[in-house]
Amino acid sequence: MRFITIKTRVTIYFTLMMLLVVALVIVFMLVVAGNEIENSAESTLLDVVHDNIDDVEYDDGFLDLDELNFYRHNVYIQVYDAGGELIGGAGVLHFPGDGEFRNGEVREVEIEGEQFLVYDLYVRDREGDVWLRGLTSNENDFSAVRVIVIISVILLPVLVLLTAVVGWLIARRAFLPVRQITDTVDAISDGTDLSARIGLRRGRDEIHKLAATFDRMFDRLEQSFNAEKRFASDASHELRTPTAVILAECEYARHNAQTAEDYAESIEVIERQARRMSGIINQLLSITRMDQGTYTAALERANFSELTEIVTDETAMAAGKAVELTRDIAPGVYANIDVGLMTRLVQNLVENAIKYTPEGGHVRVSLRAEDGELELSVSDDGIGIAKKDLAHIWDRFWQADTSRGADHGSGLGLSMVRQIAAAHGGRLSVESEPGRGSTFTYRMAASN
Repeated sequence: MRFITIKTRVTIYFTLMMLLVVALVIVFMLVVAGNEIENSAESTLLDVVHDNIDDVEYDDGFLDLDELNFYRHNVYIQVYDAGGELIGGAGVLHFPGDGEFRNGEVREVEIEGEQFLVYDLYVRDREGDVWLRGLTSNENDFSAVRVIVIISVILLPVLVLLTAVVGWLIARRAFLPVRQITDTVDAISDGTDLSARIGLRRGRDEIHKLAATFDRMFDRLEQSFNAEKRFASDASHELRTPTAVILAECEYARHNAQTAEDYAESIEVIERQARRMSGIINQLLSITRMDQGTYTAALERANFSELTEIVTDETAMAAGKAVELTRDIAPGVYANIDVGLMTRLVQNLVENAIKYTPEGGHVRVSLRAEDGELELSVSDDGIGIAKKDLAHIWDRFWQADTSRGADHGSGLGLSMVRQIAAAHGGRLSVESEPGRGSTFTYRMAASN
């Protein structure tokens, strides 16, 4: 049975169950029929005799025997005159006491070793009284029960065959989605189409729920696979430049450096590029973990005002750029946040504003809370972003050369900001005009 398909097994079980039910019904009916045979024989005898009462007719003083039905349903009918003389009939059999008539009484007699039932009925008529005598075997089981049993026995093979065919069709129909699930899983496991989905229509049965579960799993698998591909692509794309710089600087130092200052300058270049590589790797790993859903934000109620103030000061100090920084941070704004992630979000927005604001420019950071929602806004009067480029600024490694200065970043900062905002259920928006600066706004639920 292990090597038989589930569809075939269901059909076999269904057929066997139906066969068992039909067999039990037939056995039950046979038992009932056996108990009812005697009663059925007597009932049949009475019915046939009484049916002949209305056929007792006279023609010119003589009994019209042609109107009488002398044999029906295994019952013999004889007609006697009032004196007990036989007038006509069928199956005239002699038995002890056959000359005695007992009106309206069914009695059992033995004829040639076989048991018979005898029923005499006295019929009165103005032209002459007669006796109607009916005889039938004690085993005359001509009854509806017997007919049903015979029909059931004849129909049993047909019912079993019909049950098998219908059961197979039902099982085939019921397990059709399973074939669809199998084909989809095979396609995905072969790696030919990770975007394939089972796509069954909505349903509440177990197979539809299984298909929906598989589809959700396929979504996660595709996301993980795509995140892995993006990580490999992103890493190779972004790390290629600093790696090339480090190798070139090493080659330069090996062949051209002559003094301690030359070596120190080369080491400084290598260190700067190594730090840049380290930052890129950390950012890529964080984004990839968030893409795959393996990074769970550790939310806690924290002072968003204090975090924004500290991060803004540290970022401005680390930038070392002559940019005027204005802060308008409302005190006592709290929110449920992952402090590490939110620090990165504020840092990236402020760092981005300072980076693309020329010397002597202005950067403004504001935070306020209203109607249960906080709003963080970072504005600058830098070079701005063209309208056609606004839809792409959140993409990884995207940079618009016309709107970025000579100091190119990794192109990962705003992509990470978007991921962090999504992890907190927040919303990001941007307004920008080339030559007049940009304003990035982040909104999320505040905490009391």
